[in-house]
Amino acid sequence: MDKTNDSSVKKMAELLRRGATMLAESCPQCGSPLMKVENDIYCATCDRRIVYADSDEEAETQAVKVLIPQLRETLIRKLSSLTNVLDTENDTEALTKLANLMVLLLQALHKLESMSS
Repeated sequence: MDKTNDSSVKKMAELLRRGATMLAESCPQCGSPLMKVENDIYCATCDRRIVYADSDEEAETQAVKVLIPQLRETLIRKLSSLTNVLDTENDTEALTKLANLMVLLLQALHKLESMSS
């Protein structure tokens, strides 16, 4: 058994111990058994959530629903790290660039928030 497969089996075993259910379906990407974790379908080998969709449009909608919270977290993390840099920066040109970047990130966050409401 190779390391990747061994790691997948360990992840599946851990998910089962935590109450996940192994499904009869397999991952369309790697062929491993899918796991139901709470209300989500998950592939332990690919380490990602699986979403079933009847059409390409529905698949896109589902992907956006998953992507928006992740993107929001990333934007907030970046803003936080820029805030820490602002505290230590004294160069006016660098501060201007950081401020402009923060404005762009805030605009992106605002647009993202309006899309999800």
